[in-house]
Amino acid sequence: MSGLHVVSKARQGGKRWYVYAWRGGPCIHQQDGAKPVITPEILGAQQRALQESFGARGTDDIDSVIAAYEDSPDFTLKKDSTKRDYRLWLTRISQRFGNTPLEAFEDRRMRGDIIEWRNQWSHQPRTADKASVMMATLLGWAVENGKIEINVAAGIRQLHEVNKADQVWEDRHWQSVRAIEKFPAHVMDALTLASLTGLRLGDLVELDWANVGDKAIVVEKTRKRGGRALIPIYTELRKWLDARPKKVGRLLLNSRDQGWTVSGLETVWQRRKPEGFDRTLHDLRGTFVTFLAVKGLTDEEIARIVGWTAKRIGEIRARYVDEAKVVISLADRLSA
Repeated sequence: MSGLHVVSKARQGGKRWYVYAWRGGPCIHQQDGAKPVITPEILGAQQRALQESFGARGTDDIDSVIAAYEDSPDFTLKKDSTKRDYRLWLTRISQRFGNTPLEAFEDRRMRGDIIEWRNQWSHQPRTADKASVMMATLLGWAVENGKIEINVAAGIRQLHEVNKADQVWEDRHWQSVRAIEKFPAHVMDALTLASLTGLRLGDLVELDWANVGDKAIVVEKTRKRGGRALIPIYTELRKWLDARPKKVGRLLLNSRDQGWTVSGLETVWQRRKPEGFDRTLHDLRGTFVTFLAVKGLTDEEIARIVGWTAKRIGEIRARYVDEAKVVISLADRLSA
């Protein structure tokens, strides 16, 4: 339950359990044998301890801070999709810590409680990391607004190890997808268009025929950065566009002949992708970059199209384009 801290100590004849109102707070219950079940009586004792320790000062609890944060511009100005994700985690924080007084989070030992809470998702490292990041975000807002002095959730080590290097789909990846019997054509359409435009998934699934001009696909305001995306319509992209039977509405449609959502496309891809596949849908952006590099565009020209830095483009070029040319050259020379 919210903020309770339960520990055990070995003693002759078994274990003795101690329930504290919060980490660092007073002990409100103890028993021998089995781990205590949190009863209404224990919760009542917790509330009395909270009132005795913090009630006279009229302190906020985490629930009141969550409510204030959700009313603030830091939350209300975010995109709807971001707010939905945040609300999910704010609800989970409330379920675990809602009645805990905010001042208890100025005790650095609360960091252990947050990590313990996060670890219930340790089998899903990305999800677990979202838990600690959202707690750090909430407490950071509380610090910024003068409610507490420290953020005990700041800098909690993440469980998911992110590979920062850009990846691209190579021939072997496309071959493994095409080798799947009855692979859905509408999913292949999405993979192909992603590799031909380099658009992020959020912009890709919303791409409309109104965005398609004679010489370029134009997205006036991208979802992530709010900038303008301009993709020249070159031969391969033109062939894909010309092969579409309908020229109105969304370019990409799902099996129900409706526009995709990002979560819908990702879910279907996860279900249908080859076993052990080591690339993501996002990696199709790097695939587009290598295509443009092979076509002879400079790093600066590619950077303007995909919205990356020229340095990042150069790293992909060195790894996947220049390296391939060197290997081909060496093979030709050794075969001569």
